[in-house]
Amino acid sequence: MRHLEIFQQVTHHGGFNRAAAHLHIAQSALSRHVQQLESDLGVTLFERSGRGVQLTPAGEILSQRVDSLLRQFRQTRDELVAKADIPRGELAIGLPPSMQVIGTRLLAEYRKAHPDVELTIRVSTSIELREWLLSGHVDVAVFGILEPETVLESYPFQRDQVYAMGAAGSQLTGQQIDMKTLSTLPLILTSPPNSMRLLVDHAAQRLNLSLDVIMNVNSIPLLVDLVGDGLGYTALPSSAIGGLAKSGRFVCSPIKHMSYSWTVSNSRERPLSAAGRRFRAMVLDMADKRERVHALDDPLTD
Repeated sequence: MRHLEIFQQVTHHGGFNRAAAHLHIAQSALSRHVQQLESDLGVTLFERSGRGVQLTPAGEILSQRVDSLLRQFRQTRDELVAKADIPRGELAIGLPPSMQVIGTRLLAEYRKAHPDVELTIRVSTSIELREWLLSGHVDVAVFGILEPETVLESYPFQRDQVYAMGAAGSQLTGQQIDMKTLSTLPLILTSPPNSMRLLVDHAAQRLNLSLDVIMNVNSIPLLVDLVGDGLGYTALPSSAIGGLAKSGRFVCSPIKHMSYSWTVSNSRERPLSAAGRRFRAMVLDMADKRERVHALDDPLTD
């Protein structure tokens, strides 16, 4: 495993010198690891020259698979540790940018409860998070889901009201609006095929409405800034809005008959380690508390 980690760093940094500096080990020690790996595999992985190193055809194959191999090694190690149900090792978590408020709180609580777990947080759209689960780039992810899943083990835990949001002083009054009203507004929406965008598009299609989309933006912070500057309106779930409506910069109106479902998911092909199971349990427990004591009540209400 250590040989593979060294190989991974050499390919990532493009040479022995930079990899050795990154790993804080002598270049001679790093070279010995690579030579031992080549000896074990019976192939040459690098072509060495005065201009540096180049991957051989065998090296190219290994470079394409080394990330997955190392993740499988680590996951196997974590699975063995999981028999004792002690969260430790590594855990890669996928989160959407639209769930920053809850995500920050959740990660803080998890880190406090399980300091021995090394966390990697990847943030992206629901579509990419799903692909990362299938490819093994993340172990567990929180994202919105529109249709039932078969290849993922998914646990719905929260349903958010969707709001139309505009700058203070805009056409919105804070009162409920319908899709017909939303369709008349100049919209700045998340880029397709983001699940929030698909939700809005499908709602419009069901009513034979055409949306006036003036911008497609794949960054929630940028989208919010554009709306705050009065360039248009958007539609976001309450978890994404957080305290924005109370800042005085925005006005938010609930959209009639529109809600967004969140799930916490993992691949059925790769059982979760104890660290992953504990993260999933914390997500579901947080949602349960929200139902029982409104600890995570709609951020637009007092």
